[in-house]
Amino acid sequence: MNPKCDKCSEDSIIYQSYSGLHLCKKHFIESVESKVMKYIRKHIDIGNEEKLCVALSGGKDSCVLLYLIDKIFGEWPNLDIISITIDEGIENYRDEAIEYSKSLCEFLDIKQYIYSFKEEIGYSLDEISDVVGKERTCRYCGILRRWLLNKKTKKKNVDKLAVGHNLDDESQSALMNFLSGENFRLNRVAAGPSKKDGFIPRIKPLREVPEKEIGLYAKVKEEVSSHFDECPYSDWALRGDVRDMLNWYEEKHPGTKYSVLRGVDRISKNLTKEENAKLQKCLRCGEPTNNQKCQACKLIENLN
Repeated sequence: MNPKCDKCSEDSIIYQSYSGLHLCKKHFIESVESKVMKYIRKHIDIGNEEKLCVALSGGKDSCVLLYLIDKIFGEWPNLDIISITIDEGIENYRDEAIEYSKSLCEFLDIKQYIYSFKEEIGYSLDEISDVVGKERTCRYCGILRRWLLNKKTKKKNVDKLAVGHNLDDESQSALMNFLSGENFRLNRVAAGPSKKDGFIPRIKPLREVPEKEIGLYAKVKEEVSSHFDECPYSDWALRGDVRDMLNWYEEKHPGTKYSVLRGVDRISKNLTKEENAKLQKCLRCGEPTNNQKCQACKLIENLN
């Protein structure tokens, strides 16, 4: 028999070790939505006449993000919400996720744009993996996906790009930056929109929500259907090792992931701002870069 909810007499569906609370379905949903709305109010300024794009993969994080963005802002008369989906080309994985994304967009009546690696770059991710090896596939995927998202959102005149990074993603990224000695990149993990010339500002409304809670939210909210399978290339990334380490610490010391982000927020103000670096246009694609050619174009030329 499940313990009772600490806020009512209903059976609980989750125990939040970091808060010490058992929550029933109703109060769990309220907890997740409250975290998202509180974060948006505190860190994100969205205007009534802006164009907001959600990066929609079809996975649980992006589907919950799109649903909550529509729930919070859908009634704003002049706010335009769209979604962009990147089809990397991963056999037996991405096609199913895209179908979930299409279904949710149809349900919410949100315009969706789909772009593929194969059409835009000339190679699917599976083909890239065959060339560079599985251990390097995630690096190629991350750089090329971000590059393509920025290009397409600029063409759509988007004001802000919402991505489904959750508490686990952000705490992992912070620790990875420490481990690689790239402390200046911690600004990318800090609270609030990213701000760099030539890049669409990115917002992360799910930053304060643990991955486990996003998954449960997607399961208990009938309106949200999403893909739960893990990317077949994820086990080859450094992130997987960092994830396991953080999960171990979180189990032993609840609240560790929140503590990592609080630490990032405290020190980020004293770090050199990346946006202050003088950027130029890539000679090949026109995207902003520190060099004559951006990293994405270098990878594409390497593949060619």
